[in-house]
Parts: sequence; structure tokens; C-alpha cells
Amino acid sequence: MANNCLDTRYRRTKCSDSRKGPLRSWVWCILIKCFIGLPCIFSKCLGLNTTVAMYPETDIAIRYGDPLEIYCIAEDNYTSVDLEFTVNGKTLESEMINETTIRFYKQNPEKQLKVYYCRNKKTAKKCVKRVLVEAPPDDVTDFKCISKNLETLICSWPYPKTNSIVNYTLTFAINGNSVHPLCKAKEGTDIRYCTWDQSSLPRYRQQEETQYFKMTACNVFGCNRQNFTVDHFSIVKPEPPANLKVVKIGPHSIVLKWNVPNNMFDLVTCGLDHIIEYQIAKIDNTTYFHRVDSSSLPPKNKTYKFQLSNLPYAYMQYEVRISIKTKKAVEREFWSDFSFVMFYTASERPNRPPEMIAGAFEISVWEGKRIIYVYWKQLQEYEEAGANFTYKVLYSQGNKTFPVIFPDKNKSLSYVVLNDVSLEALHVRVWSFNSNGSSVNNSEMYIPSEKERNTLSLTSFTKLAYENGTYELSWVGIKNIDNYTLFWCHYNATRICSGRMDFAVIDAKKNNHIIDLPKEYRYQFAISANNGTSTSGMVWAKCDISKDGFAMYRFPAELKYDAPGKSSVNLSWSMNCALQKGIITGYNISYCPIVQTSSVCDESIENKYKYISDPKQMTVLIEGLHSFRTYQFTLSLNTIYGQKNIENATARITTSEDTPTSPINVGVSDIRNDSLVLSWDPPLQRNGLIGKYVIYNYDIEHYVDWVSGTDKTGQDRRRQITLTGLQAFRNYSFTVQACNTAIGMCSKPDPKVGILVRTRIGRPGILTAPTITSDGLKWETAIIPGGTVDAYQVRRIRDDKPSEVFNTSELSYTFSHCEGSVSIETYQVRAINFDTDLNYGVIGIGNVTLPIRSKNDTKDVYYGEWSQPSTMSCRNRGGLTMTFIFLGIFFIIGLIYGSIKLYKRYRKMEDIKPVLPNGLGVPEKDLSKYTFAGWNPTNKDEKPSSDEMLLLPNSKTTVTPPENKQKDNNCAASDHTDSTALSDSSRGAVDRQASTSDDGSNSSLHLEVEPVRTDDSNGAQEKDTSNADSDNSPENSLHFPKAFTKNPASGYVQPVVNPNAFTKNPASGYVQQVVKPATGYVQSAPSPVKSSPSTTSSQPAGSSYVMAALSPPIFTTGVTQPPMANPPKSSSEYVLPAEAQARSMMNFPKIGTSSTKVLGPESLPTMPTLPPPTKHGADSSYIQLQSLDALPSLKPQVRNTVPLKPPISSGYVSPGDVVINKHLNNMLSGSQLADESAILDPTMSPDAYCRFSWSTDPVNDNLHSLLADSTTRTSSKN
Repeated sequence: MANNCLDTRYRRTKCSDSRKGPLRSWVWCILIKCFIGLPCIFSKCLGLNTTVAMYPETDIAIRYGDPLEIYCIAEDNYTSVDLEFTVNGKTLESEMINETTIRFYKQNPEKQLKVYYCRNKKTAKKCVKRVLVEAPPDDVTDFKCISKNLETLICSWPYPKTNSIVNYTLTFAINGNSVHPLCKAKEGTDIRYCTWDQSSLPRYRQQEETQYFKMTACNVFGCNRQNFTVDHFSIVKPEPPANLKVVKIGPHSIVLKWNVPNNMFDLVTCGLDHIIEYQIAKIDNTTYFHRVDSSSLPPKNKTYKFQLSNLPYAYMQYEVRISIKTKKAVEREFWSDFSFVMFYTASERPNRPPEMIAGAFEISVWEGKRIIYVYWKQLQEYEEAGANFTYKVLYSQGNKTFPVIFPDKNKSLSYVVLNDVSLEALHVRVWSFNSNGSSVNNSEMYIPSEKERNTLSLTSFTKLAYENGTYELSWVGIKNIDNYTLFWCHYNATRICSGRMDFAVIDAKKNNHIIDLPKEYRYQFAISANNGTSTSGMVWAKCDISKDGFAMYRFPAELKYDAPGKSSVNLSWSMNCALQKGIITGYNISYCPIVQTSSVCDESIENKYKYISDPKQMTVLIEGLHSFRTYQFTLSLNTIYGQKNIENATARITTSEDTPTSPINVGVSDIRNDSLVLSWDPPLQRNGLIGKYVIYNYDIEHYVDWVSGTDKTGQDRRRQITLTGLQAFRNYSFTVQACNTAIGMCSKPDPKVGILVRTRIGRPGILTAPTITSDGLKWETAIIPGGTVDAYQVRRIRDDKPSEVFNTSELSYTFSHCEGSVSIETYQVRAINFDTDLNYGVIGIGNVTLPIRSKNDTKDVYYGEWSQPSTMSCRNRGGLTMTFIFLGIFFIIGLIYGSIKLYKRYRKMEDIKPVLPNGLGVPEKDLSKYTFAGWNPTNKDEKPSSDEMLLLPNSKTTVTPPENKQKDNNCAASDHTDSTALSDSSRGAVDRQASTSDDGSNSSLHLEVEPVRTDDSNGAQEKDTSNADSDNSPENSLHFPKAFTKNPASGYVQPVVNPNAFTKNPASGYVQQVVKPATGYVQSAPSPVKSSPSTTSSQPAGSSYVMAALSPPIFTTGVTQPPMANPPKSSSEYVLPAEAQARSMMNFPKIGTSSTKVLGPESLPTMPTLPPPTKHGADSSYIQLQSLDALPSLKPQVRNTVPLKPPISSGYVSPGDVVINKHLNNMLSGSQLADESAILDPTMSPDAYCRFSWSTDPVNDNLHSLLADSTTRTSSKN
């Protein structure tokens, strides 16, 4: 075709050059050209105009050994220079045929299936041809067949690696003829196969001893035919034996029975072979089986029996497997799968006892008794030979044999515990034992006495373990022994071998031993020293240095520590272990803070280590710890074999508390004009329990947030509080301070790092009342603006008219006041805030969440409260002013009048002066010595104060305890007599204290009137009267008409006592004044009466009126006094309570004729509140009454020697009979710091004196109480 194309082109050239002939020549030339050029038109690549074409037009298939030739032709004015051949991207060598054609040629191409390309280099267009170079199929060399139990025959062969498709057919051949239909080979993985069975066509011929096959293999280059011959029964694989079972079982043998498949018995003429194997459970490797000789079995039986004997262990589990094959089969693949059966052999008595060795015991002594752990090496499980296996132990001591004991199966079968064993030697025998009985033999061990055993004690035993399972053991040797026994077992924290124990005998000259054990387990070791029958028993290795990767337990090391500080702790450690010198090269202490109470380190803080290179150093100071954190410290040993961790050398230590750091992540949110939300996270370093958080605004404490001690989660979680009561539109700078309340330490708040925030615009504060000016109002700005204060409102109320409101932005407003008929105008102002800000006026620096105004919310208006009103009166101003003036004048006049009345009243009361017996009155002193001495000027001459003042009632009384009510009123016998100090600082009536000692009486002294024991010589009661002649005579006073007389001895005026003016109150037992029933008043001055008993009045003790002045009461000894010579006339004058210091304390007993009162120690009232005097010094204020016998002029002829009974006398104590010694300097100077009793003279007779105590404080003066409540007394007329 190419030549045709070339010829066409050549002829076309010739036609174009021919100039001969007519027009016909051109027509013929065109027709010839088209006819000849037709093949070139159809040479386009696959019918496409790719500017290139290839020949041959179809794919090229070449038999292996033939040459390969391919043409490539250029089109559309391209030349052969533009063409090339490529395969797999590589350019092939080609030859140029002409201007448009090139050719690829290869004489002997290899077998291939490739794609060749003809490519136009200018247009990059390609034309493609697939080239196959291959030979006819080769012979099958690996043809094989297998018959599965003579039921299915499968023949297979490998599929060859070829570039062409090979089709296989296979069939039987009988007498050289093929049996149809042929089997078309099926495809498998890299194989082809054919299958025949009883239902296939042709059918599987089971009886044939030899099988003949014909195979045909074809491809595109030709076919290959082969013949195969197969020994039929040598390729049969039988089914496993059926119904395999054990028909008889013994301790060491069994009888097996099984059946062979029917096809094997019926069709196989050559017979069968058997394989019988067994495996011992828990002993043999799972892949190992013991094979039994089965050659004695007949070749062709339907049922077989076989006795499997010589099984090594009784009561052990076995597995038996049986496989079969035809006798012609040679390959292992033609053995059947195995059938198996599992069984236990029968049980029997154990064959042997456990192994025991000298020293296989451990002893602990307690209270003279021994607890002994006896060990032995257990039998293997396959040696137990029966169910319920255990050990039987029998021990004896001397001639005594103890009952049989068995080990506890729940703990271990390797030992028994002998409790409460004496310290003497004993023998132990052990048998193996199961349900069939005990072993024939037994093992025996001798345990020496405690005294003998202690002579061989070992002091130190060390174990060093390595990673590969090697253990190095060392100990301190003992001289003069036979050997050592080394024991080991799996590690147990209790150091008791709960599993199997092993042992070995070590030469006596050795003090170390190296042993290799499986590295999958940890082991513990013990050793004993043996000498003849004596042995030390087991000594466990205390210094147990475990292999790398395992923590050491029970190592004799202890980690101690001192009291921890805030950031440091001092550690120390000790080891009770005798290691060889140089084994320990240093110590390493690792520590980390733990999570709560666990032993897990806090991953947020890196673990730290402290290395001590000196093995002799046993202390170290750990610094840089966090306060109030629990750390776990672990001691490790650096040895020549590596670092060894000691698990039990661990300490957990909590450092002391310290100042916490500041809270973190402080934020502000939900800001309003009166509140906001403040939140924060706890400090990174709390350094203790946070008890509270203090919030500061700038540097001022604003709020305290307390953290409950029981709230554990409150220590870790983020806290949030709402601060209320804030001012609107005000700047705040909040800082949070964390406080450890246990130690009172707080973090330091730093205002510089505080969160600055301004609250929202809100309501402005109230303004002050506006100021009314002549032309309007003015006011001050709001103290609390609450915002920008954009406007003000003024409210004016004119009389009762509706209010008017005016708006302004200034601080003043112009008004014309009082326009029209207006009486009063009231003005109030208030401020107004407008909030149009996008953030409601809130600003913040720091972690502040700003509020954002919504688009629909454009403006908020806040009105402040109205101020206090300012009022302006528009008319009637003059009348109001005059009203105030008149009211002021009337007030001044009333004040002056009241002062004058009060002064006159005081002057009247000043004239009331009580009278005391001569010598008991206190002279008036210079009042200028006192603080308020000059407030009451008087024209009277300075002289001692009147005795009458002492009888006026006081506003306060001394409380007398109830137990003192029953005591006699004889003052001579009481150590604590109720009395009153005489106050010199008072110039008026003496106030009486209200008594709380008796509900029915105003008296402070509880005196009772006792029956009188009268004497014939003292039948009448004496009475004294005197006429008072002085400038201030009571007769000239309105309050003392004819009821007073002047005592010539003392010079004082005293009242005349009327015996009928007093009576004893039956309710209270006290004497009080008689109230006149007609008037309800008490007589101001009693009239003298004759010596007669006074009647008892029924008037209550608490009368509202008291006598203004009475004569002093008379102390009597029970002798009746004579009547007064010139008694004054009775007076009808009465004094109102208001004029006589209303509450009188002078509830006197009977006056005049009275019952005899024995004066003795038991009759004096007591005052328990006054302590007895302890010293007689210048600072004691006291009154001492001397005995009458001390006065020479009044000394009686005979003194009564009977105690508590007074001598016969007049029964009175006159002013001349007493001497009053009183240290007034202490009272005046106020130097006495506490009330002290008067000091009594111990030489005086108890019936001749009274002791008084008083206070330097006038308020506590109660002497008048004693005087007022005493029996009636009168002045002597001497």
C-alpha cells in the first residue's frame, strides 16, 4: 500500500509535467490518481484524522520466533521526519522508507504483550497498535489429584505465566479413548482444576486402582496435548476415625475403641495405617504429643481396639489423637484429620512424700511459747495421684505425740503452723495424702530447742536483683557449721511462701550465691545455717534490692522529717541493712505535689529530684516548695547495679500555710446603675485554705466574701458575687484580696492593677433646698450626680393651687415672687439625667463586659428626688414676728419665776437640821475645800453643822442581808455593824438610801424589840428635856413650834420625843411613827408623856408622811427611865412629805417605856458587806466608843464580870461617856480608796462600846439608819 501511495505521488508528478495530449489526458490522469490513492485515504488511524497512521491496520500477533515489522505513515503534508515509534515512553529505532513513511523491524522479539505508538512529533498525535509475541502452550509439569474418602476426585495443575489466554480440557481415558463430555478446567487462584463425584458426567470411578487422564491446552498460536497416569489409592485422604472413645481406664493405662469410614473398609484393598498420640495436660507443651507404636493393628478392620499403657501419672488428664491413611499413601497430606478424646486416669495413693530439708522452718517466740511455720517442697500437681490432695503432719515432743494436722488449703499447701509449742526440741513427720490414702513413706525434720537454735543465728542477709532474672545473694558467714540451706519462692508481702518453695544446699565456706530464675516473677529468699542436727531456721533477706523496674518493698529504710516550713522541709533517713561497702553510691530523693489525698502526682507541676552523692550523708534540706501543698517524697538508692526504688521509704508532708497570691481572672459583668457582678478565679498559689475574699474599691474595703470551711469545692471553683448599693455613673476600681484566715495573712491588693469600671447612668441624687433670691431661685449641683445632669426641674406650689414645673439647664431660675393674692410660695428642685450612650455610660479598663444598647432602645430618662422645700411668705409677716417675740418674753419671765421659787424652797429645807447625841455630830467644815463649796452662799456664821441634819432621811440605803434580820441590835458584839459615815461635803438635809432589805419598811436597820427583863431598882424610865435658847431657835420656825429644846451640854437644838408618836409595826417588826387617822399626817413634834408603854399602831410602815425632826433615839439597857420634868406642849403642826424629804427612814422603835434590851455581841446588827478591819492606820476612818470604866469621873465601884450583861446603871450613854475619834483628814482628802470598818479596841468590854463603819463617799453614808432605828435615848442632864 505504501508503494502504491508512493507510485501515485510519482505518477501525479508525471501528469503534472505532461503537456502532450488534449483535455482527455487530464481526465484520465485524475481518475487513475483517485483509484490508485484510495488505499491512502483508508490508512487513517482508526478512522480518525490524526495526521498519522500505522500498518498493519489490526492488532499484531506474532508467533514466538517470527520477526516483527510495523509501518508509520504521515498525512496532511507532514513528512517522515515528523514521525517516531515509542514503547512505554521510550523511543524506538526506526528506518525511513520515504518522505512520509517509517518502519520498525525486529528479527527475534521476546515474548511480550505491549502497546506500540506511532507519534507525530509536531502535532503530538499518536496512532496505537497492540503487539503480542507468544508461543503455543507449554506442558503441564505439576499435575496431581486427591480423592477425599473415595467420594470426590479433584485434579489440579498450576496455570502458567503467559501473555495469551490458554484454555484447558481434561477427561478420563479408558483403553486409550477419551470419555466425554470433556471437563473444561475451572479457574482457581493460580490454578486450574476439574472435579468428579458420583453425580458428575462422567461419573467418578472409585474402584479403579489406576486412573488415566488426557489434557488439551490451546491458545491463539496452537494447542498442546498431554496424558497422565495416577495411582488411585495412593492419593486417597480418608475421613477421621469415627466413634473414638475410652472403654476402660486404669491409673496408668486405658483401652481405646474406634471405627474406620465405610469407603476405606469396602473399597481400599491395600489396607490402612494408624497414628496414635497422647499429651499430658499442664505438663507437655501444647504442640508436643507422645506417639505410640500402632504397627500391631490389622490393616483392614471395620472396628479397632487398642490398649494405651505406660501412662506416667495417675489421676491426670490426657488427650489422645488417632489418624489413618491408606498403605499406598506416601505424602503427609494424605493422612486423615485426627479424632481425639480427653480423659483422666484413675487415682491411687501418692507415690512419695514431700521433700523436706534441715532448717525449713520459721519461728517466732511470744510469752514463752513458739509459733513455728514448717515448710516443705510441694509435690507437682501431676504427682498428687488423686482427689482431695493435701499433706498430713504429725509432730512429737519428747514422749508426747500431738494430733494430726493438715495445712489450710485456702492459704497454702506448702506449710503448716504449729501454735503454742514449748521451747524444747521436736520432731515433725509429713506424708502426702489424698482420697485413696497416705503415701507409703514420709519425710522427717528435726527442730532444735530454742536455746540450741540461737547459737546459729544469722544477722544479715542481702538480696540484689537484676533485670534479667539474676539474683546475687550475700550474707555474713558463721564459722564451724556444716552448710547453708537457701530457700526461695514467689514474692509475698507477708514473707510467707504461699506457693511452691524450692531450696538448695550451699557450701559452708561461701557467703554469697548467684542464682538465675525466670524473670517473669519476683522471688523472695531465706537462708538457714546448719550444723549436725542443729539449725538456725529460716532468716529472710531484709536488704532486698529488687531488680530495675520493680519497686523494693520491706526494705529496712525509713524516711523521716522535721516540722515543715512554708517552703522547705528537712528530711532524714536510716537503713538497718548491712550492705557490702561500695554497693550504695548515693541517694536520690524524688518529690512532687500530689492530687488531694491520693498518691498521684499533680501533672501541672513538674517532678523534682534531689541527688546526694555522698553515701554517708543521711539528711538533706528540700527547698523551693509551695506553701500548704502536700508533697510525696520517695527515697531511691543509687547502687553499682543502677538506681533502686524503695517503695516503703515514702513520706507525705504538707507544708505550712503562707500568704496566698492574688486571685486571677477578675472580671466585671452585668453592670447596672446600682450594682454589678464581680467574679474571679482562686489564686494559683492558695498556700492554705482561703477563708474569705476582701474586695477593695481603690484602697478602701468594700465587701467581704466569706468562704465556708466545709465548702471544699469553694476552694477551687470560680466565685461570683453581686455588689449592690453602688452609685450611678461613678468610677470604681475593684481589686480582690484572698485571705488565709487561719494565719490571718492576705494577699496584697494592688490598686494599680484593679479593674476600673464606671456604673451606668442612673437617677441623680437629691439636691439641697433652693435658695430664694429677690429675682428667683438658685441651687447647688447634686452631691451624687448619677450621670451627666443634663437638666433641672423647678416645682412651684402657690398656696393650695396645682404645682407648676419649669425646666432649665442652669443652676438658677428667674421668678417674680408673690404675684397676685398668694400667701405662701413653696419651691423644690430636682436634677434629670438623659442616657443616650451606646454603653449606657459604662466604661471599663480590664476584663469588663460592657452592656450594649439595642437599636430600639434610644434613650433613658432618670428623674431625681425633689429637694426639701423652700417656703416664701408673701403677706402677714409682721404679725408672725410679734407672736414669736411675745412667746420669748413669756418664756423668760416663767424661767425667772421658777428659779426664784426653787431657791426659796431650798432655803426652807436648809433649816431642817437633825440632832445627834453629843459627840456623834460632825462639826461643819470650811466648804471652800470642796469642789462645789461655794454654790450656796449664806450669811450665817461658820460653825459645826447641826445634829438634826443626821436624822433626816437619805435617798439611798445600805442593803442588809436577810440573815442579819434575826440578830440582836446590841452593837458591842458585832464585827460588821451597819453604820453610816458622816459626810462633810453636804450642806443640807442628808438623803436616805432606799432600803431593799425589807419590803415593808423604809428602815435600813432591822431591829426587833425584845421583852424587857426589869429590875426593881430600875422601874421608871428617865426622861430629859432642855430649853433651847439660840438665835436660830426652833420655836421661831414654822416647822418647829414648841417641840424642840436646847441641850445645854452640846449646845444643839433637839426635838422632844413623844412616846405615843411611835409604834411597832406587827407586819415588819419595826418601830415607826403614828399617823393620825383623822388627817393622815404625822405630828411634827411629839408631846412628852408620862412613863407608860406606848401602844402599837396599825399604820403600815410605808407611810407617806414623816416627822420633820425627832430627838435622837436612846440606847437603853432595859432600865425604865424617869419621866421628863418639863415636857413641852404637844404640837399640832404637821409637815408634808415634800417639805421634809418625803421618804423617811426613821421608823423608830418604841420610845419612852420600852422593854429591856440586852446589849451583847449577839444583839448587834451586822453588815456582811463590810470586811473586818485588818489594820489600824491613819487611813482608816472609824469611831471608837470608850468604856465608861475608862472615864475616872464615871468609873463604877463594881464592874459586872458576867459577859453580855451590863452593870446596873442608868442605862444611857451620855455625851460625856463616849469619846469619838474620827480620822476626818482621810475623808476630806478622799484618799481612802475603799470602805473600811472602824477599828475596835480589843481591851474594851464588849458591852461598853459599839463599832461603826462608814464610807468617804457621801452617797453611801448610812450612819443615820443605825441612829434612826436604835432604841430611845435622851441626853443626860449632867
